[in-house]
Amino acid sequence: MQRLVRLWRRLSLLLPPLLMVLLAALSWWVAQEAGRGAGGPGGPREPPQKPDYFLHDFHTRTFDAQGRITAQLSGQAMQHIPGNDTVRITQPTLRAQTAQGVLTTAQAQIGISNSDGSNVQLLGDAVVHRIAPNMPELTVRSDFLNIFPNAQRISSNKPSTVQRGDSLFSGGNLEMNGLDGTFAMRGQVSGTVVRPRR
Repeated sequence: MQRLVRLWRRLSLLLPPLLMVLLAALSWWVAQEAGRGAGGPGGPREPPQKPDYFLHDFHTRTFDAQGRITAQLSGQAMQHIPGNDTVRITQPTLRAQTAQGVLTTAQAQIGISNSDGSNVQLLGDAVVHRIAPNMPELTVRSDFLNIFPNAQRISSNKPSTVQRGDSLFSGGNLEMNGLDGTFAMRGQVSGTVVRPRR
């Protein structure tokens, strides 16, 4: 149980930088493209369920005060849906690195974020991978990851796996809570715990 608590605490470290980078990049692109919108106040209006702008084969970078790249977000396509104020990215790929050397990558077939970034969903072959100095690598995989950054929570109602080093846990669904450092798997749960070599 101690090992699971430590695993969750380390996993929860990747959530804030991953989500902040994703949301910052999305917000910047939305603001840039919304300012270039055609039609103006008297122009024809699209129905709210249709995208009001598109981006294709885009790449964004975020820099720190010293000019070093802290995050890169790219995708095959991005669109903003004004009716429910969401952003949808096809083939999103995120790479973020903290000043402490923690590298987090995430990818999926589809990424969806609401307007304030309080809910980010990764759909289809979702993978979040974290490499931190002096710690085993951590990988979370599922066909669906539902991330709530403000509540520091991840959930999935699809089969999921969590791998830390050579230890592997899988279950029918996943609930992770960063506030108390716990995670639970339900359904057909299995796990293999491998002690790190000394």
